[in-house]
Amino acid sequence: MSIVGHVKRFWRFHSLIIGAFGICAFTLGCAVQEPAFYEGTWVVTKAYNPGISAHSVSESEKFLGRSITYASDTAKLDQTLCELPVYSTKNISNQDFYAAFKASPSSLGFSDDKITEVNLSCSEGTDILGSTLIFQENGNTYTLVDGTFLKLEKTL
Repeated sequence: MSIVGHVKRFWRFHSLIIGAFGICAFTLGCAVQEPAFYEGTWVVTKAYNPGISAHSVSESEKFLGRSITYASDTAKLDQTLCELPVYSTKNISNQDFYAAFKASPSSLGFSDDKITEVNLSCSEGTDILGSTLIFQENGNTYTLVDGTFLKLEKTL
């Protein structure tokens, strides 16, 4: 057999292998689901009492530095573990925001764009730090505890 025959056989065999790897990479790449915007670890960086709150300013500052982790299968809210979280997401208008939270969205730095509210319910059924998340993508993110808005920043 000549050199040309060996080269043709070599490339025919290896092109099948390269094609198989290409198909696998393409199908696996399409199967990966992007995590939701709120998934990850967040840290409380500021506390705001824009309206009626059950916490004084000094009590609100005790929340600073606490962390909240959201994942599709678990959530760790401060020191409480939620093993079977159920997330519900809805968009709310500025009027709905004011009606629900008795605070102006602009007082928290929200623009006139859509505001998203994510509610987390756990099988334990307790209202805990981080069970309500309010955000505008690529903007401000807050959680709410007894009328106190806690600003969250996502860790890398």
